[in-house]
Formats: sequence, C-alpha cells, structure tokens
Amino acid sequence: MKKPRNTLGLVALILAIAGTILSCVPGIIILGWILLPASFVLGLVAVLQKDKAHGQGLAAIIISIVGTIVAAIAFIAVIDHAVDQALTTETTTSTPAASSPQSTPAESNAPATNEGDAGSSRENPLPIGSEITTKDWKVTVNSVDLNADEKVAAASDFNEPATDGFSYVLINITATYLGNDSQGQMPWATVDFVSKDGKTYNLASSQKLTLAPEEFDQLSPLFNGASTTGNIVIEVPTDGIEQGTLAVQAELLADKKFFAVK
Repeated sequence: MKKPRNTLGLVALILAIAGTILSCVPGIIILGWILLPASFVLGLVAVLQKDKAHGQGLAAIIISIVGTIVAAIAFIAVIDHAVDQALTTETTTSTPAASSPQSTPAESNAPATNEGDAGSSRENPLPIGSEITTKDWKVTVNSVDLNADEKVAAASDFNEPATDGFSYVLINITATYLGNDSQGQMPWATVDFVSKDGKTYNLASSQKLTLAPEEFDQLSPLFNGASTTGNIVIEVPTDGIEQGTLAVQAELLADKKFFAVK
C-alpha cells in the first residue's frame, strides 16, 4: 500500500534547497544559515512520522547537511575574499555626463557642493546612472522604480503583496568584473535602501522571500570584462519613499556609496 504524502517532508526539502542556495548569496547569507538547521529538524520530524512517506524527509536531511558544508566553504571564501579586498580596495565614483544649462540667479546663490565627495553621504548622493568602481568591480545604478508592486506581483505567483504601509522598490544595476581571476568571480554587489529617518532596509530585513522580475544574478561567476544586469527588490516604507537613498557596495567590505532614488 502506498504511504500518504508527507507534507512536512516536502516543506523540509524545499527549505533545505532554498537554504543551500541562499547561504551562497552575498548579503542574504544569514537567511541560508537560518533555513538549513530548520530544514534539518523538520526533516527529522518528517522521518519519524509513522505511516507517512519518508523519502522527502531523508532527502531534506541529506541536502541540509551537504548545504551546511557548502555554506561553510562559501562563508570562508567570502571572508577570505573580503579580507584580501579590504587591504587593496578603494572605491571611486563617476556620474553620467549631462549638459550644463545656464544657472538662474537663485541657483547661483545656492551653496556649492564638493563633487569629489558625491556619494560619500546621504546628504550628497550620486544621481541615478552613476557608477562606482573598485579594483575588481564596476557597478552602475541604472534605474530605480519606487512603485513596483505590480511588477513584483507579476514576477511570481509566490510573491506576497507588500505589507501595509510598505511598497516594493526595484533597483536595476549592472556589475562588471574588472579583475583577472582565472576562475572568475561572482558579483558581490549589495544594495540597501536607507529611509528618510535613517533606517536600513534590504533583502534580509524583509520577512518575505520575494523574487524580483529579471533578478540580479549573484551566483554566476564573471570573467574579465563581463557584465551582468538585473533587478534587486526591497520592501520599504511608503511614507517619504522619495526622500530615501540607496547605499551601494560594489563588493563585500568596499566603501558604501549613496545614490538618489529619483
């Protein structure tokens, strides 16, 4: 007689796979470390259930163990890479070329800003279209969609609506590898949204696992001169959304540079 499906085992299996993947993604590694032990425990419980199929529970246990080993290796690699880059990395910025219209009397009396400090603080952010560059990476913020709820909903049936008082923001970025590693490097670029009151929001801060349309690929290694472009989705407070800024790191432990959102 065929044993009935073990729903708990299926959940454990899904969490094990998701945990293994997320534990290798910079910026949300912590989610992987949370899901892996949870999947292991659920897998054990599923296997101990009587009169239920045990295959998926066993698979979850095995994948969670293997995933933990992979996560540990990935974590060590991230730390090693970060320490090496921290000793040599300096982030530079460049802004898109723009015409210079004649200033009005009101503009001429405005306080001058130091262009060399652009991006170094929330008060003096870089415009959309600017790029930041380190020794190994160049990252460009191509666009910011402050009202992306419909696009996010259409991206996946699993995506939940934004929490009341929150909206989804889509940030489109391009990462270009400038280094010469013969094995290539995965893009380590991260993007945070800093609200008008100074709170930081990112993938890890959301209670939902949300998939972005045309998502930014952080898992495929790039070789010298290659680029990848995609979207990052962040759930942020709707109130004062246009007064927020983006905090972008071209790679792990590089200096944060701030971008305007409009």
